[in-house]
Amino acid sequence: MVGVSDMKRAIAAAILATSLFAVSCGGSDDEATSEEVNLTVDAAADGSVDLSNVESQLSEVLEEVKALKSYFNQNEDGSVSFTPATIPEVKKDRTYGFAFPLPSTIEPTYTGISTDEASEDEGTLLASAGGISVLLLWRTDDTPLTPTESVVGSFQVLQASTGADFASSAAGDEGFTVDEQQAAYATFTATEDGTTIGVALIAGWTCGDSGRSFALTVSGASQSAVNESFFGLVEGFECGTK
Repeated sequence: MVGVSDMKRAIAAAILATSLFAVSCGGSDDEATSEEVNLTVDAAADGSVDLSNVESQLSEVLEEVKALKSYFNQNEDGSVSFTPATIPEVKKDRTYGFAFPLPSTIEPTYTGISTDEASEDEGTLLASAGGISVLLLWRTDDTPLTPTESVVGSFQVLQASTGADFASSAAGDEGFTVDEQQAAYATFTATEDGTTIGVALIAGWTCGDSGRSFALTVSGASQSAVNESFFGLVEGFECGTK
């Protein structure tokens, strides 16, 4: 291992070489001979030259390098590759008869709609992580809500719960399904002084002949993060049995 004194000698030698190069380029041989070089390797090694700033900066660099090493793996062939990111396991919650995918690290909150407790017939699921909020509502009716009605109802909940002025920016239902059930969707954007402060994607669908309709709202500040979460959730949803 290189000691502190050895490191000082190496740094001083580099400084000395630079100084000599500058002298040789700046005048004649006589001038170079007559000019005294005050900085010497021995002076630096003896501590008469203040290298505390250099040592401090070097220490900071070494700490940064040490931190960066955690992002890389050294392979058997000697090559280096990025350390794969740790992706949380996704589990499907089947508490109320349907399957809803969520990372295992997230604990959702369930409540009822007309009662305090959620049930297979009705309820809400609320979860949030990384700046993304997820709200799933479900209810059972003799004449179930259409997908569009579910979207409209969930939008009203979004407006009431956030107080933000959301406006529709896109909507449709053609070719959009959730667990092979025809669905509708709409995208909403909230702005303030001309700046986007929030986005939301809402989907609505009904599961077969069960009479149970669903509305999923995913909201956040980042459009890309909202989109990614939204499509991951609808693709992993299963109507299940009721």
